[in-house]
Amino acid sequence: MSEFAALIEAEREPLMRRWTERLQEHLSPRTRSEPELRDHIPDVLSELTSCLRQGSVPASNPTAREHGRQRHRLGFNLKVLIHEYDLLRGLILDLAEAHRLAVTLREVRVLSDFFSAAISEAVLEHQQRGEALVESEARLRVVVEGLAAGSFRLDLGTGEGDADSRFRRILGLSEEVPFTFEQGTRACHPADLARVLHAFEDAKAGRNGGQFQVEHRVRPSLPFQDVRWVEARGQILSGPDGSPARLTGTVTDITARKQADAEREKLLAEVEAARNRLLSLFEHAPAFLALLSGPEHVYEAINPPYQLHVGRERKLLGLSVAQALPELVPQGFLQLLDDVYRTGTPHIGRETFIRFDRDGRGELEDAYVDFVYQPLRDARGQVDGIVVFGFDITEPVQARRRAEALAEKLRASEAELRQVTDAIPLLVSRVTADERYGFANKAYEDWFGHTREELLGRPVRGIIGEAAYAVLGPYVRRGLAGEGLSFEQHGVPYRLGGTRDVRVTFNPYRNAEGEADGYVALLQDITVQRRLEVAVKRQAEFEQHLIGIVSHDLRNPLSAIQLGVSAMARREDLDERSRKSVTRIQNAAERATRMVKDLLDFTQARLGGGIRIERRPADLHELTRGVVDEVEAAYPHRELRVRRAGDGRGG
Repeated sequence: MSEFAALIEAEREPLMRRWTERLQEHLSPRTRSEPELRDHIPDVLSELTSCLRQGSVPASNPTAREHGRQRHRLGFNLKVLIHEYDLLRGLILDLAEAHRLAVTLREVRVLSDFFSAAISEAVLEHQQRGEALVESEARLRVVVEGLAAGSFRLDLGTGEGDADSRFRRILGLSEEVPFTFEQGTRACHPADLARVLHAFEDAKAGRNGGQFQVEHRVRPSLPFQDVRWVEARGQILSGPDGSPARLTGTVTDITARKQADAEREKLLAEVEAARNRLLSLFEHAPAFLALLSGPEHVYEAINPPYQLHVGRERKLLGLSVAQALPELVPQGFLQLLDDVYRTGTPHIGRETFIRFDRDGRGELEDAYVDFVYQPLRDARGQVDGIVVFGFDITEPVQARRRAEALAEKLRASEAELRQVTDAIPLLVSRVTADERYGFANKAYEDWFGHTREELLGRPVRGIIGEAAYAVLGPYVRRGLAGEGLSFEQHGVPYRLGGTRDVRVTFNPYRNAEGEADGYVALLQDITVQRRLEVAVKRQAEFEQHLIGIVSHDLRNPLSAIQLGVSAMARREDLDERSRKSVTRIQNAAERATRMVKDLLDFTQARLGGGIRIERRPADLHELTRGVVDEVEAAYPHRELRVRRAGDGRGG
């Protein structure tokens, strides 16, 4: 859409009125009616707006030719005809300036080419309507001078003609040599000659209304050293018999325009390449990117990571942020966009928490992002959009937080482990593969007189001392080799003086890869325990000796009691009750004798190397009767009942 063309259409009637008034002033005192002056000019303006929208000028302009014929009928000379076109062009440019419209270079070129072509065709038509060839050519020369072009005339029958000095200078032809068709073709660049001849033949054949128009290169010639571009325009004129007789036209040096076109095309190609590179970067960037336009923050472009970031199936393009992502409004992100658009100050967010309804089911998913809202400015420096750039860092943030939580748990676990190991009345340590302390509990501090910080990283040999290491070193090396072992070592030199008895356990310690990486040592100081064990053993041996002596001494009185009771049992004057009492005393004495014998056997077992076992028959009924008699004697008011079966003999 050409804003320039739209302006001309909108202001056409006021433009025509100003043009008519100015033209009347130029024609004064010979004024014309407004319809006569307007003629085909409204159609000319319509064709101009069409050319502006298409960006090019057609090869022929029938409207301009009709206008030339009309002006010839009115008696306008060529100067007036040229003036009215120049006046219209100037008023159009004044109109654009009054509306402060930024006209592009392409539109200026189309405007210039359009009026140049229109003037040429109108003048050529005006010339054809002239009464004499000489007058027509003189008038055409005036036109050519006004257009900064060279003019020529060529007799198609003889191939000869004439050309003005400007034409000769443009084509690099000598002033002394007559102009011929052959000279014109020799000046043409070989690569363009076929195209020029084809356009010439088309004009002779009456195609395009007999108009000849072609752009081509000319050979380098003094004073020009480079290849130049020219535009040749002309009209085939018929002779009295109606056949093509003459070619009259102009040549304009368009090298500057071609160079500008080439430079523009180069710039356009560079811009397109840069645009393609930017689009490729936009599409393949690892970051998410979005382009928002206007104060409503409407999505103009997004890249695949952005679409994936907010929801794979969500519609974004053409919608505002509030419409496409309504869940962001209460989270404050729309307010941030408004602030950036209003102030023009970028906003940078670090590890920002955000929630998206990615599936459109109302279930918000948590995410963390690093992002930038960067304002975009137009040619006047006003903010007209915002670029959203950032990275989804949800996984790294969550991983870091999980690691922090695990680290905190680990610290708590280590503190708990330290409390537990500190409460154990054992020396707990971990020795690394290079024979240094990697862990030690409170008991280690107390036993060796070093703080935990002083112990960690120190060599085992340096802490326990050389004398103790000479005793324990072989076990240390076995533990470092990955062997699990337990042992007691008595008389270990103690670095603070004296010796100690210890009980030690080495358990292999393995790293995360399962490789042996030192060992965990449990060391118990059993010095006091062993002394107590020796004392207890000696006490037990003394008691056992004492029991043996007492038991041995009790055998004599028990033997006397048994003899006395046996004698009493043989008396016949005892009543039944007395006899039962004597029997109980006899049984008790026998059991006491057996107990003394058992104590002597126990003493022999502990001190004499074992108990001698003798097997012999026994009466279980009799043995049970003895036990019941003792219980009845102890509890005379209780009734005991005994049931027995069999003969009670043991084998």
